Amino acid sequence: MACFKQLIELRLALLISCCALLSIGCAMWNNQVHDAPPAFVDDVPLHIEADFDLQDDSQVLQEVRNLKMELRDDLGIPFSNDKIHVRIFRDGTTFAEFTRQHFPQLNGRRALFVVERGEYYVYAIWSESVLSDLRHELTHAYLNSSVGTLPLWLDEGLAEYYEVAGVPGRLNREHLPWLADGMNRGQWQPDLERLATLAKPEQMTSTDYAESWLWVHYLMQNQRSDIIRGYLVARRDKQIVDPIPLAIRNTIPQAELRLASHVSATYPADKPRLP
Repeated sequence: MACFKQLIELRLALLISCCALLSIGCAMWNNQVHDAPPAFVDDVPLHIEADFDLQDDSQVLQEVRNLKMELRDDLGIPFSNDKIHVRIFRDGTTFAEFTRQHFPQLNGRRALFVVERGEYYVYAIWSESVLSDLRHELTHAYLNSSVGTLPLWLDEGLAEYYEVAGVPGRLNREHLPWLADGMNRGQWQPDLERLATLAKPEQMTSTDYAESWLWVHYLMQNQRSDIIRGYLVARRDKQIVDPIPLAIRNTIPQAELRLASHVSATYPADKPRLP
């Protein structure tokens, strides 16, 4: 079984995102990864390592292991068993030094997703947000290994949606109040066509990440998951498929208006901020 004790060259290029709200980065980069820490847990297809005593029965690990089953059940895709290497750092200082050496353009983030020679790597800090960070990056890894490259907004929307664990309805405590407030102030309205034109992570703002989550949340929570499922299956099977915004419009008339109503219904103007 491969581990991080071998020196490997990462011939990588920026892949997906630098999540502004959560300071999460998903990238591919060039550099070398040094010796692996001693502690690890192997859970096919996850190979989890940590530079501290990581207990196998950790609640975080249990939630991380559940993610693949959640994706499979929700999205109807037989996800691949390609190994995903996960390395967890004990603190932000150690992680910052690692990213400074190996991913200097991505320094300052809490988690990274990288791909090298067909293998998948996730790096994260053990912190209060480690569960959401790992679930976010692993969603990218599972989708990339099983479906391939997706439109940026959909890839990020799914990662933002599945990073939420233990919250009824997968309500994002940051995104929903932000969008509701912006809509009430007249500073934001959903615009799927504009969102779909974004092709580079640096083009995406905090609001774009929030809106990406919202589209996925609306579809998944309103019995419209078949739109996402059908698109992902077609992409996995390398079929010619309509752009997903077209599929949404063909199925949901006045989609933006319905999305705005979804925000109002889920988070009324007089509702206090989510805890």
